[in-house]
Amino acid sequence: MNSTRTDPPRTVSRRTGGDRRLMPTPMLSAYSLRGRRTRIRRDTDLLRGRYVDRSTGRHLILIVLLMLFVSLDAASTLWIIDRGGTEANPVMANTLERGVGWFLLVKLGPLPLAFTLLSVHRYFGWVKAALALLVVVYGALMIYHFTILARILVHADT
Repeated sequence: MNSTRTDPPRTVSRRTGGDRRLMPTPMLSAYSLRGRRTRIRRDTDLLRGRYVDRSTGRHLILIVLLMLFVSLDAASTLWIIDRGGTEANPVMANTLERGVGWFLLVKLGPLPLAFTLLSVHRYFGWVKAALALLVVVYGALMIYHFTILARILVHADT
């Protein structure tokens, strides 16, 4: 049997560069701030842990809560120290001796990078566990700070 095979008509590709699918998705890219990928679609990729462009839902709430706790920790620490308290963390106490600006830079400076890294690593199991642990630890620290602040306020009124 003699059949003739016809090739489909060729289309002109408007793509520039190579095939993007040949390179693995980087941890951080231009899409980290404006990308649309918020979840992993394939179960096989979900098991291995893959990067997303940004976080949503409960994971995002935990990240924002952690950032809030760290910021409140810095503010309450400075308020307590201003009223005669001391910094328990020796590294931060040393930083505080250099000045409040240095203290805030060391305490709050890493937050944008931490936010980005925690967001893009949403589907890595160890990141989920570490994030949950950090929220619990900083939550407990905030309860401790608020009890100290309450004592200071009660003694200030008497």
